[in-house]
Amino acid sequence: MSQPISTIQPRPTFTLVPESSVEHNGSNESVGLTGAELDALMDNQFRHMIDVMNDGIFYMADSEYVCFYNPSFYSKLGIDSGISCLNDWLNLVHPLDRDSLKVQVDDHIQDDESLVKTEYRIRSTSGQYIWLEGSALTKTVNGKRFMIGCHKDISDRKLMETYVEQASFRDGHSGLANEQKLALDLDGLDATQSYHLMYIQPGDTRSHQTLHGSEIMRDMLAYLNSALSELPDEFIDMYRIQSHDFAILVFGEYDEQSLHDLGERVFRAYQASIKSIDFLYGTDISIGIYPNISQLASKIDVLKVAARTSQFASNQNDHSIRVYSGCTKAKVDRHFYIEKELGNALINKKLSVKFQPIICAKTKSVASFESLVRWKSEVHGEIYPDEFITVAEKNGLISELGYFVFESACQFLKQYQAVHSNTARVNINVSVLQLLSQSFPDKLMQLSDHYGIDRTSIVLELTETISLDDNKSANTQLNRLKDLGFRLSLDDFGAGYSSLNSFFDLPLSQIKIDKSIAWRSIENPATFEYLTFITNLCNDYAIDIVIEGIEDAAMQRLFTDMGASYLQGYWFSKPLTIASASYYTKV
Repeated sequence: MSQPISTIQPRPTFTLVPESSVEHNGSNESVGLTGAELDALMDNQFRHMIDVMNDGIFYMADSEYVCFYNPSFYSKLGIDSGISCLNDWLNLVHPLDRDSLKVQVDDHIQDDESLVKTEYRIRSTSGQYIWLEGSALTKTVNGKRFMIGCHKDISDRKLMETYVEQASFRDGHSGLANEQKLALDLDGLDATQSYHLMYIQPGDTRSHQTLHGSEIMRDMLAYLNSALSELPDEFIDMYRIQSHDFAILVFGEYDEQSLHDLGERVFRAYQASIKSIDFLYGTDISIGIYPNISQLASKIDVLKVAARTSQFASNQNDHSIRVYSGCTKAKVDRHFYIEKELGNALINKKLSVKFQPIICAKTKSVASFESLVRWKSEVHGEIYPDEFITVAEKNGLISELGYFVFESACQFLKQYQAVHSNTARVNINVSVLQLLSQSFPDKLMQLSDHYGIDRTSIVLELTETISLDDNKSANTQLNRLKDLGFRLSLDDFGAGYSSLNSFFDLPLSQIKIDKSIAWRSIENPATFEYLTFITNLCNDYAIDIVIEGIEDAAMQRLFTDMGASYLQGYWFSKPLTIASASYYTKV
């Protein structure tokens, strides 16, 4: 049963100053109040002191009834001073906070000399919720347990905290949680549960956002959020990473296939959101998923690996969704090992150059050697050029790598010509990014002169990473190289951007037919006729033609009869070390 207010233990009487007179400045003078007078003062005046306080004061003798003081505070909640049922108070508390507060009150009243603070929302007479901070202390007097405390309105503080939270953890343009919020959420994951991070990289949206404004992305995200909410999966939150990428923190038990299926559902939801705003671009996305986040994993690494997996997925032709597991994990780790270590490999001379013979179709003697860079890693073994050349271009290492290969080729050719006293050449691959460097022709001239190499013995193979047909800067550089005496070759003709304009507009002395075209021509009559036409055209214009990918005697005879100038392939030799290539002169 509850304890009536009248039975609350009375405050004991006391006196601040003894009732007897005391000597003061040599005279007897009565000072202070008697105990009875002080009691009367407190009883009559103390309640008025409460009235001027900004906070509310309450008293609770058990878990059923509460006595509230300070009507100026509690009136805005529709509570009169005096005794009130605790359930009436709890009914005013926000539904999301109510059960938690009830448990805290029940637990607190059982503890003696315990001070507890709580924060929760409560409904005011206006119908709006305000934030309260409750501070309460439990006491036991004469065997009776009670709780006394105060309530403080902290709505302004909570509003400021919300503002700071929005500024700190929300993206201002999209309203999504930001990368800082993701880091906070990753730190707070329950170690007993399963979580997965999905990283999403949209397709070609950057330029179109620049043209049409950020409203496109905002509208798309609003639709996407709505679409995701209809999926059966549980998402902790969606985050905007950098300016155009997104991440989703996923909760629940998923195996690799289930995560891939989840990626498909998100992919479809994204495409639907793009279509909903009649946007014709950026319909493709790549998704990388980091599964089963470990508490031991660095949260920075989790995000980085998920982003790398998404980037890896975007480079694949078959699908744009990858889960960082199994063989995908091995490929992603290998790719980003290359990105991280290529610069160190160049500095520490971990790269080498091998040389594959190019054979004269008529004499079967060596006409040239193609210089092929190799990287043998202690971690991943042999790493091939098609794996790290694009990385070198992306990371600004292609010039340094190119000059390394060029210098190695000059050293080899000088040694080879001195031993065999012949006019063999070297073919050296050149990226268009190298070609566009203004200092490139002069640098090659300096290196070839340093080693005493006749520039006509050096064939520069241009890789078809971009079209050369209408690139004025590239054409200027090519003509400059030709004027310096270098021979120019167009590599992998038929597999890239080249057209017949290359025959007439570029100062070429050689064209190399990609092995895929050579192999297809054996089975496809139309391709064979096309290759025969190209070969005849080259012969008419005194342009050497090299057929790559020769793998048997039949292919050697076929393309020799077609009129090819030179042949190259494993039928003659694989790429050789400097020592082995130095003795290779004839098939």
